[in-house]
Amino acid sequence: MNNYFMETHNHEWILSNRQGSYALGTGNLVNQRKYHGLLIASKDKLVRQHLVAGIEEKVEWRGESFFMDSTNYSNCIYPEGFLHLVKPWLRPYPIFLYSALPHQNEILVRKEIMMDQMSNSTMIKYTNLGKHPLQFELLPKFTMCPHHNINRYGSLDFVDFEQIIQEKKEQSSLSLVRKDNGISVHAALQYGEIKSHRSIYRKVYYPWEVMNGYEGVGDQIALFQLKFTLAPGQTNHLVFSDSPIEDMSALVSTIEKRYENLPMPKDYPAFGGDDDILGSLDYEDEALYSYEDYLKILRHSLNDFILKDDVVSGYPYYGIWGRDTMFVLEALLDSGEDLAIISEILGRYSKKIKDGLLPNMHYEGFDLFEYQSIDVTLLYVHLICELALKKNDPQLYEEMIYLAESLLLGIYHNEKYDFSIGDDGLIYLGARFGQCTWMNAVIENEPVTPRDGAPIEVNAHWYNAIVSYLEIIAKHKSSDKPNEVLVNMKDKLDVSMQKYWNDVYLADRILDGETIFEMRPNAVIALSLKHSPFGVDVFKQVYNLAFDELYTFYGLRTLSTKDHRFRKKYYGDQHERDLAYHNGSVWAWLFDPFCKLYVKAFSDERNDHEMQEVLSELITVFRKGFMKGHIASIAEVWDGDMPHFPKGAPAKAISVAAIYSIENLINSLGGQA
Repeated sequence: MNNYFMETHNHEWILSNRQGSYALGTGNLVNQRKYHGLLIASKDKLVRQHLVAGIEEKVEWRGESFFMDSTNYSNCIYPEGFLHLVKPWLRPYPIFLYSALPHQNEILVRKEIMMDQMSNSTMIKYTNLGKHPLQFELLPKFTMCPHHNINRYGSLDFVDFEQIIQEKKEQSSLSLVRKDNGISVHAALQYGEIKSHRSIYRKVYYPWEVMNGYEGVGDQIALFQLKFTLAPGQTNHLVFSDSPIEDMSALVSTIEKRYENLPMPKDYPAFGGDDDILGSLDYEDEALYSYEDYLKILRHSLNDFILKDDVVSGYPYYGIWGRDTMFVLEALLDSGEDLAIISEILGRYSKKIKDGLLPNMHYEGFDLFEYQSIDVTLLYVHLICELALKKNDPQLYEEMIYLAESLLLGIYHNEKYDFSIGDDGLIYLGARFGQCTWMNAVIENEPVTPRDGAPIEVNAHWYNAIVSYLEIIAKHKSSDKPNEVLVNMKDKLDVSMQKYWNDVYLADRILDGETIFEMRPNAVIALSLKHSPFGVDVFKQVYNLAFDELYTFYGLRTLSTKDHRFRKKYYGDQHERDLAYHNGSVWAWLFDPFCKLYVKAFSDERNDHEMQEVLSELITVFRKGFMKGHIASIAEVWDGDMPHFPKGAPAKAISVAAIYSIENLINSLGGQA
């Protein structure tokens, strides 16, 4: 088994577009999830359909042949295309180099996968880098079902498909409609022939689904055979789409232009100029990208989640979540980039305010929203105030002051939702709202980590939002005076927030007058915000204790290992994973508040270069992972004990946003350390 199997087996590549479509797979192209595939197309309201799982790829020359593809079955992987994989690259888009066995310069195929930014189209590009003409025989494997579903064994045997093949000088194309659900897929081949063909791949096995307690065996179907020949140095393109492909040449050009300004890995294999392509490869991946190139790749990775007017929380499981959107927009706002996109998305959210709150979850396929969250609204208030400060526009100040004040007063006067403002100014969540913080795992209607009462980070967001509102009024210097209720609220909170402090750490919440001390990262979140009622001594003590008990190379644990409820592993079915989700599992996004807290705590005693070195060391695993080309995105969670392999969603918006935000913070201090 080649050296890259285990490394590439657990790292995933991701492509997406501004519609919410995606393509996803492992570094060795052995599909491990039902979500893995070349095209998962997003329709209206983020309804996504899994269309193309992969391609059976046979390469022939002079009577010899091998397969480039690999398919998981319960008892084997067949064919063994992964053995022919010389090396993969995950960014700026997935690239794979294949060879005959033993690996040789005589027979080399470069395969590249790209996605169009606006249309739901994925392009596969084949290039012959070897020294002999190669014949390709391809069988695309179709699924054509909702992306959360699977084609059960035997379910495709009697399904009717409407098939159309068109041969033109510029391209050969096919169209396919699955008649039982109306889902369609289209493809175009730059040159070559397409013939009808029918074969079913039965009982394809998805081990990561089975490990998570879900159905993990399904069928795929091939209905066309594609054939073409590539001379040495020659390239051919194959495009899949959810709509007819009228002008393939133009679409190919558009797709390639999307990536042309992104850095390529230093050992990207090209035809000509070097007879020893295999000898030119960096098999150790010491540094495939410079630091400057890595920053471009990281920014491109963040773009994976940004739609035309919203943010996808993560691939492949998640749709749109308001809380995650606010975290991503904050990272963009801190960098000073894309103010137009930020304004567009924030403006869109302002139209969805209901009874004083902004929505958190948007249901896929429906105009339905869940408003069971208060921190989304508080994050939003802070962001619109920060946007006003960035733009420094008198009219925008007026608009944001009015909007911020109305939202804050809406929370103060709330009578609809299960939370209230206490006499001390703190926000107290009722039992039904106690599962509505970011620690929101629920089992049988009971929160795994109860947060009813006055959670520390919710009230820190409350304080931060009010002070942000007061800040832009002062900055605007208009004749308008701040609302007296909110001024008094800020004064109350300056005093009442001190209840959380016990000279060691901040309480996680206050319930029925009792301060509940749990060693969680919520204290870090609270103190990392721009405005805080606590001083630098508290910052330092909380940071140091969090570093000792919560910090890992992959993020912060959600609970100290010393707590009897600590769960070592994020593993098992939904029930088992939910128990661990916020009881020890490591979250990468928590690096952002952790690093911001470090700067607040130590900027008075350490110079910029010293802080840069510390921040760089804190995130070194992710920085090196990108620079070595081993990761294409950043996952959601890791095990709480000995974290290494990514868990949860393989591409999570807030995780990428956190590292992007920290790199911008490092550079604001004077550059890379």
